[in-house]
Amino acid sequence: MRDTLRVFREGGFTLLMWDTHKQDWRGQTRIGYKLWDTGRLIFTGEDLSGSPMNADDSVETVANLLGFLSLKPGDTDADYFDRYTPAQLEWVESGRADDLSMIVCQLEECGGVA
Repeated sequence: MRDTLRVFREGGFTLLMWDTHKQDWRGQTRIGYKLWDTGRLIFTGEDLSGSPMNADDSVETVANLLGFLSLKPGDTDADYFDRYTPAQLEWVESGRADDLSMIVCQLEECGGVA
């Protein structure tokens, strides 16, 4: 059973975040997540540990996660994308990562659209 922390929807994206009931080395919650783009699952993981300054279900934590998921080649080291599937790389190259990045910008600058 998953303890849902937050469901965020914007611009055709749906992000589901849940408590994994595990902690990182700092004692922070390990957060699981799934990101869909217009119904297509793009990313899933249980590797997010948020900032101790923000609640696990906060807009800031959502923006932090979506910021990582919207990275594109050139934004960070090339080896960051080594574990991406061909479908994930295709999604990044399609421009939807840019759309997601704009949502992150709105969350960070406007205090949230959720």
